[in-house]
Amino acid sequence: MSEMIVEKSPILVLPEDKVRVEQLRKKLQEYKQRIKPYCAPELQMGAVCKIAVLERLLRDMVVDTWQLCLEMEETYGSGFDSEKFGVACGVIEDYCNTGGKNSTGGTGLPDVNV
Repeated sequence: MSEMIVEKSPILVLPEDKVRVEQLRKKLQEYKQRIKPYCAPELQMGAVCKIAVLERLLRDMVVDTWQLCLEMEETYGSGFDSEKFGVACGVIEDYCNTGGKNSTGGTGLPDVNV
């Protein structure tokens, strides 16, 4: 069963567009500012997941979402929310591919001067 999930798990790839990459860097900083240091991670798992996905993408230029999901599950245990992780992956993928045209709500990608 898990082999089927692995085959269908998206691989996120950092875009080659330098403007988009800079937008993603700024977005990561925005996500980090949302984290409240004295609040439990499970209460802010949406932001935690977006940070993890975006950090990995900017660092490695590619994210194996299944592998990252397993790592986060190990790190956060019962506090990990796989649905929020899936949403985070979808939002980041949309930012990479369309600049966020398919995402609703949120603040979108920031403007940058490159």
